[in-house]
Amino acid sequence: MTHKEMLRLALGVGLCLIACAGTASAQEYEEHTVLLLDRSASMAVPTTSGLTRFQVAVQQAHAIVNGAVGPLRHYAVVTFNGSSYIVHQGFTASTALIHATLNSLLVGREAAPLAHAICGSVDELLAYRPQALARKRIALFLASTDTGTPVSSQCYGPPSTAPYPMLTPGSWQFKVRNKLVSGDPNNEGIPQSPVVQNFDVIMASLP
Repeated sequence: MTHKEMLRLALGVGLCLIACAGTASAQEYEEHTVLLLDRSASMAVPTTSGLTRFQVAVQQAHAIVNGAVGPLRHYAVVTFNGSSYIVHQGFTASTALIHATLNSLLVGREAAPLAHAICGSVDELLAYRPQALARKRIALFLASTDTGTPVSSQCYGPPSTAPYPMLTPGSWQFKVRNKLVSGDPNNEGIPQSPVVQNFDVIMASLP
C-alpha cells in the first residue's frame, strides 16, 4: 500500500454532498471552503518537477479557486506547522485576496499537527455564517501524517490500530472522523448528515 493510499484510508470519512441527501437541486447554496495546507518539514522536499511539495500544494489550491463556478463561494486559508495552525485569511468571497494570501505563504520546518488543524478548521466552518444554507468543505493539501498535535487539542489521540472504517475509539483518526461528521470529536454522529459535506485529501506530489 502506498503512502497516499494509507493516508486516504486513515482520513477517509465517506462524506457526500448535501445534494446526495435528496435536497431540491433547484435550491441555491453557498459553498464555504477551508483551504488547509500542510507547512511542515515534509513539504519542503523537492519533487521531480523541481518544485517543493509545498509549492505544488499552493498551485493546487490556486487551481481549486480558479476552477470554481458561481458567485456564492467563500474561502479561508489555513496552514499547520509545529504544534498549531494559523488562519492566514478568514472567510472571504474575494478570490483576489485568497490568491494573494496563497502567494504569501512559506513552508515551515517543523512537525505536522494534522488532527489539531482539521478539527480547528471544522470549528472555523461551523462558526462562519451559520444562518446560511451552505455546503461546508475542507480541501486538505498534505504529504505527511499527524506528527505534532498537542495533548491539549480536542482531537489528540494515539494512532488507530485498525484501518478505516473500523477506527480505534479514542484515536486521532476516530476523533477527526467524528468531528467532520458531528462537529464533536467524541460523537460519531450521523454519516448521512455530516456537518462537513466535502472532505478532500489532495496529496502534494511525492518525488
